[in-house]
Amino acid sequence: MLSPRKKPAPYRYKALGAALLAAQLIAAAPALTAPAESGPVARLIAQAEETALSGDYDAALPLYERAIAGLANDPRHQNLLRYRYGIVLNALGGERPDLYPLARSQFEAVLTYIESSPGLPFEHSAARVRSAIAHTYHQHSALQDNPNKRAAMLRNAYQLYASAIGDLRQERDWQNLAITAFNIGQVCEWQGNLEEAIQWLEQAVDLDRRHGFEDLEEDMAYLTSLREMVNPRQPAGDTAI
Repeated sequence: MLSPRKKPAPYRYKALGAALLAAQLIAAAPALTAPAESGPVARLIAQAEETALSGDYDAALPLYERAIAGLANDPRHQNLLRYRYGIVLNALGGERPDLYPLARSQFEAVLTYIESSPGLPFEHSAARVRSAIAHTYHQHSALQDNPNKRAAMLRNAYQLYASAIGDLRQERDWQNLAITAFNIGQVCEWQGNLEEAIQWLEQAVDLDRRHGFEDLEEDMAYLTSLREMVNPRQPAGDTAI
């Protein structure tokens, strides 16, 4: 079974390293430029990200939370930071599954802000944030021993990914559309629905090819493996009885 994507906004499920986290933070959002760039909140943000990138996550997380609290009067920057904090928490979830709900709560707060303030400029669309929420369920499900909880998380992931697909296409957010198509295909595989998984992976591969995304080879390999699961190749020399 292949693992969920961790790629730009949202998202390869592997042990977290500084280079991987740095790539995700760079992709997640533009650099935060709070009103007082040299003020205490800006210093907290810089310290939080420097600490996270050094691998000291236990020290980094409370710094993020203090910085978020310090932006209470600046909702746009506060929610940009919540999104970045959600990316960090989601990346750490493979090692600390207790962080997935906290990651989800950050993304849900961002979604509430976007949906309650229509028309206000914001760097992330509601569809992109719904896909990020779905990803927390998707990744968390892989660590569930309880089959009922696992199934529920996969249902939630599927529904949220599916709700994002149409809007991402309308927004012409091709890279996040390709990522979401890959992810929903993997959810379908984990649910045992290989035919639908193949359909989603075909869409991801088509987007990769049309837009020159770097995941084309990886996604084609996954698509090939799904097709072989549905139609296994017969060993050479076998004769049907």
